[in-house]
Amino acid sequence: MAISEAIALGVVQGVTEFLPISSSGHLVILQELLRWKGPSLEFDVAVHIGTLFAILVVLRKRIWSLIRDPLAYPSRLILLGTLPTAVAGLIAHFFARRAFESGILASTMLILTGFYLWSTRKAPQGKKDALRTSPLDALLVGIAQGLSVLPGLSRSGLTIATGLHRGLERHWAGEFSFLLAIPALVGAAILEAPRMAKAPILPLAMGTVSAFLSGSLALLFLLKVVRGGKLYRFAPYCWAVGIGYTVLVLL
Repeated sequence: MAISEAIALGVVQGVTEFLPISSSGHLVILQELLRWKGPSLEFDVAVHIGTLFAILVVLRKRIWSLIRDPLAYPSRLILLGTLPTAVAGLIAHFFARRAFESGILASTMLILTGFYLWSTRKAPQGKKDALRTSPLDALLVGIAQGLSVLPGLSRSGLTIATGLHRGLERHWAGEFSFLLAIPALVGAAILEAPRMAKAPILPLAMGTVSAFLSGSLALLFLLKVVRGGKLYRFAPYCWAVGIGYTVLVLL
């Protein structure tokens, strides 16, 4: 892979990973339209490591507070929310990879993501902070994250929207979504680490750095959007991509 391609793909991954438009859905659709094999699995893990570092930097104050008190209530919420994701991720990794390579499936899920994002227009402004969030709230947000193994279902979109519908404060709904992403990203990196050791280092490094930089900016932007109650504004984009691809396939 050329260095310029690695940087470009890293930027795309960094942006689409955090904005509620499904990075996996876009990748599947592009592969179908362009007959493109897509980046290697090793590169995919590398750019996800870049987005992991973006979360660690942007949410460093919250994360540091959890590290200082790992048995605190918010830490237990994150553990509970991670369980459905772990189950879904292992199933997808070992049994169902090829089932998730359909462009029609991805476009359909993107359309559904759009409707779920749009539904947050009517969600009342929540009052639950980290200490008021119930175990059921955390579990439902975790289930939403688990469902996002399907391409086209946005992880950030589903988890934040679920948090908003459960009455979480907007700022906390955004933070909780990305705190939940940390164990999932670490788990994916561990599963694929043996393959990365055999790959060329420079493209992986450039992809990681570009994903980190673009992802940090995208994450800061999205958290601002969520605090303003404007998550639904991403819905028309999801509809446009999902419907547009479906029309192209049917023509």
